[in-house]
Amino acid sequence: MDRSHQKKEIGQKGKGFFLKGKPFFLAMIFLFSVLPLISGEEDRRNPLQGLYLTPLQVISVEELDQLDSEKRIPIDEDSGIALRPPEPATPIGTDPAVTDPNATTVIEPPATDDPSVESGPKSLDTKIREGEGLLKRYYSQFIEEKRIWEDRERGNVYSSRSDQNDIRLLLWQSTHKLSETLIVKDSPVLYELHSRMARLYTEKEKYAPALRHYLAAFRYHPLDLTEERFRQGEWQKEDYKSLFAPSAKEHQRIWETKDKAEKDWKQAKDDKHTALADLARAKRSLSEIEREEKRQDEIIKNRFASLQTASKNYEESLKSRYAVYLLQKQQSDSKTFYDMANVVKKIEDDNKERLKIVNKLGVAGKGIYVLFDYKRNTDFFAYELLLEKAYSQWQENPQVILDVAEQYRQDGKKEKAIDFYEKYLGLVEKQNPQDDAGKENLAKTYLRLAMLNADIKRKVIASSYYEKYFLGSPDNPEKTRVSYEMGVFFAGHIGDLKKASIYLTYWLDRNSKDWNPALDANTNLPELESIAFFHLSKKDKADRNQEAERNKLNLAYSQWKKLETLHIEAEKELETIRARKLKIKKDLLVTTEDDALSQYRLLDIRIEDQEAVVRVLKTKLDKIPVLQLLFRLGVLAEYGKDFQKAVGYYNSVIELGGEVEIQLALKEKKRVERILTTGVIFPPFNESI
Repeated sequence: MDRSHQKKEIGQKGKGFFLKGKPFFLAMIFLFSVLPLISGEEDRRNPLQGLYLTPLQVISVEELDQLDSEKRIPIDEDSGIALRPPEPATPIGTDPAVTDPNATTVIEPPATDDPSVESGPKSLDTKIREGEGLLKRYYSQFIEEKRIWEDRERGNVYSSRSDQNDIRLLLWQSTHKLSETLIVKDSPVLYELHSRMARLYTEKEKYAPALRHYLAAFRYHPLDLTEERFRQGEWQKEDYKSLFAPSAKEHQRIWETKDKAEKDWKQAKDDKHTALADLARAKRSLSEIEREEKRQDEIIKNRFASLQTASKNYEESLKSRYAVYLLQKQQSDSKTFYDMANVVKKIEDDNKERLKIVNKLGVAGKGIYVLFDYKRNTDFFAYELLLEKAYSQWQENPQVILDVAEQYRQDGKKEKAIDFYEKYLGLVEKQNPQDDAGKENLAKTYLRLAMLNADIKRKVIASSYYEKYFLGSPDNPEKTRVSYEMGVFFAGHIGDLKKASIYLTYWLDRNSKDWNPALDANTNLPELESIAFFHLSKKDKADRNQEAERNKLNLAYSQWKKLETLHIEAEKELETIRARKLKIKKDLLVTTEDDALSQYRLLDIRIEDQEAVVRVLKTKLDKIPVLQLLFRLGVLAEYGKDFQKAVGYYNSVIELGGEVEIQLALKEKKRVERILTTGVIFPPFNESI
């Protein structure tokens, strides 16, 4: 047998073996494909794209328009799903595929005699029921566990038993995410529906479902604001109001024109080099090569001119189309995040209410106390996180900037708070608000900036903001209270006695009618008035008006005397109570009657309360610079030749002062006594007191 015949026979045997093994091979493939199904598992490699209907295929545009109208959307009572509108009836004996153009459909109006049928403007519950019905109709088509809305109700991370779990879920999603908002698809219809439901639930003060709808809304709303998404985004298919879809398509056409012009220009440059190289290889004459070069240069010039025109049109389209879309989307996203932040803040505040405890013990200090919230005092919580997100979306939202600044101030981050307050001023001062709310926020911002700058030792900057607040704020109790602080600040920290006298005089003229009635006028007013008169006397001293200075110092000293009298009476009362307690304690050594024990406990509580009163009065007395008052009154008495009164003031300093003040007062007293003995006047040792 020759070699060729052997090869042919072997080939036939191999072919036969393959044919014999093919059924076995196919059977093995089928067996491996069926094994997962036999074990009860599905092959989930197929994402089932295109299986489900789009929102506009499930929800009609007419139904979306009906949400803001008085026309009702029928809802199934059992499932809560919005019923589809009935199809128009087809006459008997006609082809349903052929419609009569002259036929008219008569729709009977709903009966209004039934009292259970709601008519007129929709109530809040009706709006919520209709919106939920449309959403349930869309989600009811999902037959697997991929359904987005209901799955969160059954999840292990999420639990709807308490509002605080809503915030935990929000924080968890903010730190464990695959994309910026765990985006499912770009769907303006679902985003608007969920946002609408969130606002309605917020209006109804149901904050937990409102937060769920806000979370669901951003699943269908990417925060990517690129130009490519504007030109080719899936959102155009659901722009049923035609707000930006026509503009985006026109911008896409202009971009394609520019892109083609740029490619043609580059191709023309490449063609020039190719044509000249071919002529050179063919050894054509130099004149022919130069003519071809000029022709190619003309083509390149024309195509570059076309590119410039297309680029100019593209830049104009960017400003007139994409920039408008970008700004509106930024503003809308920022407002939605801000509304969501306010919902979270309400839930946070409600949770703090649950942290309150009531002290029911019969001891001093009984009342309601808030437990320490460690999350609120260590790092950003959900409310501040959302405010930061709203600010990042649109950095010129004045309300967001103001709230961010306020949160930084409450957290003690003063420099950051100042930065955001100044950003707010930069935006609002240009607008020059005319409404009362805008003016109030502006004045409040000036005051916050003044206080924050004063806290970090920027006193000159703080003084300018104090003045802006005083000029821009209307007369009210708050302005009266702040005017006292301003007067003390300008007198003690800035040294501007003229401005300090303006603010302190303003406060003295109004403190009697604007003073907070919750405060004790017997202790607060004398203390503050004494300090105010003392600072006012400094201006009279600078003006060399000794009579006015003496009057104000006397007023300040008389107010101090009132407080001292109250302090002495409080100490006497404390000693009386202690004596009574001691007497009852001695009686308890003999007997243990219930009345004596109860009186002993009551007196113990009264002693604690009275000690607190004594401490408060002592603190207020210490705040008044009474030693400086007495020294200055003694000097003024000497100027008036009343040396006996001067000795009295120096004796008061010796009685009240410390070691340094006592030594100085003794020297002044000896000097005055020498004047009384010899008649020779010696000037005070320290006239600058």
